[in-house]
Amino acid sequence: MIPDTYRIMKIILLKDVGGVGQQGMVKDVADGYGLNFLIARGLAIQATPQKIAEHSKRISTEKAEAQAKDAQLVDAVHKLDGARVVMKAKANAQGHLFKGIHKKELADTLLDAAFALDPDTILVAGNAIKEVGEHVVHIAVGGAEAAITLVVESL
Repeated sequence: MIPDTYRIMKIILLKDVGGVGQQGMVKDVADGYGLNFLIARGLAIQATPQKIAEHSKRISTEKAEAQAKDAQLVDAVHKLDGARVVMKAKANAQGHLFKGIHKKELADTLLDAAFALDPDTILVAGNAIKEVGEHVVHIAVGGAEAAITLVVESL
């Protein structure tokens, strides 16, 4: 809390600042702290009415873009439901893979198929797929879920 004896200025934070706030927040701070520390070090800019309006517009544009991207991703996940993805890997005669297929490799394969997924959205039984054959892999993004069949073939 700022004592009443200090003059106050509004700032827009350009970076996260401990004890003040996170990037993008509009805050009231003591003018000396704002001018001599935050603005001088490039951590904030003075919040004029014009800059606040620009900042609000930028935030609303970023939110709209993020929502559109999320909707696209959910649509892509729905399209993936029931798909078969084939991956080839080195395996021994018994069908055990020399190197397990992890979420990252599967996400990269799906990225090649025009679906950009975060590896954390892919649910694989265990840590990795370690055998040749068909495996059901679940993908969950933004409330949308899909089950794909991953076919692992030996090289």
